[in-house]
Amino acid sequence: MSKRVVIYNDHTFGLVKKENKDILTDYILEMKSKRKAVKTIEQYVFDIKMFFCWAVDELDNKSILRLKKRDFRRFFLGMQERGASPARINRVQCSLRNMLEFCVEDDDIYEDYEINAMRSIKGVPKEEVREIVFLTNDQITKIVDYLVEKGDYQKALYLTLSFESAGRRNEVYQVEKKGFVESAKTNQVTGKRGKKFQLLYFNKSRELAQKWLEQRGEDNIDSLWVVGKGENKRQASYEALYDWTTKFRDILDEITGEYIEFNPHSFRHSALERYNDGTHYVLKELGKESLPLEVLKVLANHDSIETTSGYLINKDQQLLEQAFGL
Repeated sequence: MSKRVVIYNDHTFGLVKKENKDILTDYILEMKSKRKAVKTIEQYVFDIKMFFCWAVDELDNKSILRLKKRDFRRFFLGMQERGASPARINRVQCSLRNMLEFCVEDDDIYEDYEINAMRSIKGVPKEEVREIVFLTNDQITKIVDYLVEKGDYQKALYLTLSFESAGRRNEVYQVEKKGFVESAKTNQVTGKRGKKFQLLYFNKSRELAQKWLEQRGEDNIDSLWVVGKGENKRQASYEALYDWTTKFRDILDEITGEYIEFNPHSFRHSALERYNDGTHYVLKELGKESLPLEVLKVLANHDSIETTSGYLINKDQQLLEQAFGL
C-alpha cells in the first residue's frame, strides 16, 4: 500500500471541515480559470486533500486559515518519517503554499487572512539527481523485435512511439487511436504548462499500430492504450505505461545479459540523443544524417535550446580531446 493511501482515505475526507472543503473548491475554480493542466490540478487537489485528512485527527479539524507555521512543519516532518521523497514533500508544500497565497490575494472572500503561514517554510533539499539513462538505437530495436515476435504489438508501439516522437509519458498516454494509422501526427495532446501540440511519428509506429488495432478489434474506447478483454476491456491506466517499461528492462536483460534501470523518460532522452548523434533508425527513413539542436528543440516542445542541450549527453570532454588530437 502506498504512503499516499495511508494518509488519505475517502471516509476521513468526508469528515473534513466544510470551510476547508469550500476553500479547496474555490481554489480548483481559480486553477481552472488560469488554465492549469488537468493533471496538475489533480495532483494539487490530492496533495491538499491528503493534508486535510491528516489535520482531521492531528489538528482537531481546524480551518486551514487558522493554522500556524509549526502545524505545517509537523505534517512535513511526518511525511519525512514515513519515507516520502524530498520531491514529493516539496510538491505538497507547493500545493498548500499556492492555495493559501490564493486566499491572501482574494480579499473579497478571505479578507481576514493576510499572512500565508506556508510562505516561510523552506523546501527539503533534493536528493542527488538520478543519472540519466540513454538507450542505444540497437537496444530499443532489440526490445521492439522481441515484443513483435511475442505478438505484443501494443507494448512495441508504446516504445516506438515514445522513441520516435520524444514525447513525455503523459503526452504519449493521451494519444488516441482514431486516424493514427493514416497520419504522421497524433491528436492534440497537452504537455507541460498547458502547451498543446501534436506528436510526430513514422513508419515503424504506423506499421505496429496497424497490427495492434487489428489484434485489438472493435471497441468504443478512444485511447490507443487498453487493457483487458471482452467486457473487461478498458483504457489502460497512466501507471500501466510505467509497468510496461519495467518489463522492457527484463526483456533487455534476457537478450543482452545486462540489466539497465531505465524509465519512461529515458525514451525521451534517448530519442533526442540518437536523432542528434545520427544513429536513430528514423533518420534513414528521412534520408538525413542527423537533426540539429534547433530542430530537436521544436520536436521536444522545449522553450529554449539550453533545455534541449541539457537532455543530451555532455560532449565537452570529447570535443576537447578531438581539438587537441588526444
